[in-house]
Amino acid sequence: MNVNNLNREIVVIADDFTGANDAGVSLALSGKKVSVAFQTPFTDDTDALVINSDSRAMKASEAAEKLTQYATDVHAAKWLIKKIDSTLRGNPGAEVEALLRLSGKGQAIIAPAFPAAGRTTEQGLCLVNGVPVTETEFASDPKTPVRHAQVAKVLAEQTRLKSRVVTPAELATALASDARLVIVDAQTDAELDQIINMAFACDEKPLLVGSAGLCDALARRLATPRQLLAVIGSMSEIAQKQIQRVRDQHNVSTVLIDINDVFNGTMAGYQQQIAQALAAGQHCVVHTCADIQARHQIETLCQQRGLSRAALGETISAFLGALTRNALETRRPAALYVSGGDVAMAVASALNAQGFAIRGQVAQCVPFGRFLGCRWQGPVMTKAGGFGTETTLLEVLHFIEEKMSD
Repeated sequence: MNVNNLNREIVVIADDFTGANDAGVSLALSGKKVSVAFQTPFTDDTDALVINSDSRAMKASEAAEKLTQYATDVHAAKWLIKKIDSTLRGNPGAEVEALLRLSGKGQAIIAPAFPAAGRTTEQGLCLVNGVPVTETEFASDPKTPVRHAQVAKVLAEQTRLKSRVVTPAELATALASDARLVIVDAQTDAELDQIINMAFACDEKPLLVGSAGLCDALARRLATPRQLLAVIGSMSEIAQKQIQRVRDQHNVSTVLIDINDVFNGTMAGYQQQIAQALAAGQHCVVHTCADIQARHQIETLCQQRGLSRAALGETISAFLGALTRNALETRRPAALYVSGGDVAMAVASALNAQGFAIRGQVAQCVPFGRFLGCRWQGPVMTKAGGFGTETTLLEVLHFIEEKMSD
């Protein structure tokens, strides 16, 4: 499904294809939908767009000019990242200045370090396994040789913007200065995490400039919690026992729907409860049956409302379908679980799904897959109301927490 998504959470501008993939992989592993684009405009739905400008071997002026093609994507990004080579090859100075100009951002935080690959920065010096980069093979790179190990000197070859070299502990002070380019030392992933945390504390989000190491740190900060949104419309005894088995778990919140609210169309409060639970890192179980005995009150409820059992069920299912759709537009859980055939179909209908692609089975009687043709493309698990054992829902939660985070 193609959409014009102009408010992407992350946009990364990389200067070659492999670097683009390096920048995006940790974001994908953290739960983001990531796409690498060779050309723009790129209209597919994605959380993180990584654009390969293929500009590493260009002249500095040509590289800067090429980046102007991405102005729309740059302005739409919540987080804008200039992915640079960890050994400083290419046109970092020209491209950083171009992105600052395009985005209107006041400062760039520049942290080229990639400790996991042996690339660190100390006192502004780019080191490869402890050796200045100019004393390594990268100094004689056939296409883009590195002439300086000092990050500031590399940048100064292509931009006159004022730079400052600091440690992570000094970053806050540097961000309050008039330096447009703040170069930050880092020898460990923990220091890269510190740098990202400081960026999050800024009133105005800075341009982030770094290698895959800085992208990994951002991914760790933005990682999607492994939460399940379970929507259970079944009133079967086993479904109620499954809910009871998980409701005492420390990381599970339950939302009980009052049937009167279904007929009153009162939905906003439930949406808020679901959003708060997911925002707090909780699994959220939405259900309509307070206990096992509630199913015996259906006949009375039908008489009060003047409805047949079928009509009552359709009304409740439609409400749960709309509630699920609205909840998914507000928060994005790791997966969706729907129990009860009528409810599962109502959810599919509310999401405008055209079908269901089966991928496998999570637990006994719990197939999983993805809806076809709709915006929600996260994993979906379905279960017939009366199927499974008391531990089935608990097994699903364990699958979300353990298997999906591998």
